[in-house]
Amino acid sequence: MLLLLATALALGMLHTVAPDHLAAVVVFVSRRPHWRDAARYGARWGLGHSLTIAVVGGLAVLAAVRIPEALEPRLEQAVGVMLVILGVLAWRRGAGDTPATAAERTSTHDHGHAHDEAGGALLGIGMMHGLAGSGALVAALPAATAQSPAQAVGYLASFGLGTIVAMAALAVALGGALRLATHRAAALQRGVVRAAAAASVAVGVWWFVAAMG
Repeated sequence: MLLLLATALALGMLHTVAPDHLAAVVVFVSRRPHWRDAARYGARWGLGHSLTIAVVGGLAVLAAVRIPEALEPRLEQAVGVMLVILGVLAWRRGAGDTPATAAERTSTHDHGHAHDEAGGALLGIGMMHGLAGSGALVAALPAATAQSPAQAVGYLASFGLGTIVAMAALAVALGGALRLATHRAAALQRGVVRAAAAASVAVGVWWFVAAMG
């Protein structure tokens, strides 16, 4: 049982390191790279991803209900479109104030509201990522070898925990790197935001085209 849970935790962590996952999270982290904000963003994405994995993987393991194969490419294409839209919106925001100057003019109430909106968006993005791609399959196949429903549920929960922890840690690391890169050159902040937006669009287009094949 311990080996099963450890395997799930490790797979959940490894699963976060995917271009489409990182492209979405870095767009938000590039705007507010402080480690607390970054950790919150990463954890919120991981929570959304884990919720979908728990539902889809649980249904696959416990009730033999699977997403139709014909629908899987459409879900992956939806993720590609989502990343392109996210990148375009981020690029437009990046054309305005830098994160530093925007923060100076933002009230405490607005700051909290922005966090709520970003957290909600990342929760939904994480859920979409969990529904598309290999996430449910990665979680469900090993869980299917569990000797009891309790072990299967434990596996899926451990997989989700690994996803949340790993993405939070990656987001903090990305935020730290961005802070170092822009610490001595505030003008680079706008460039960082735009680079993250462009990366999101590029990954989204690639993901959409790949799903067509």
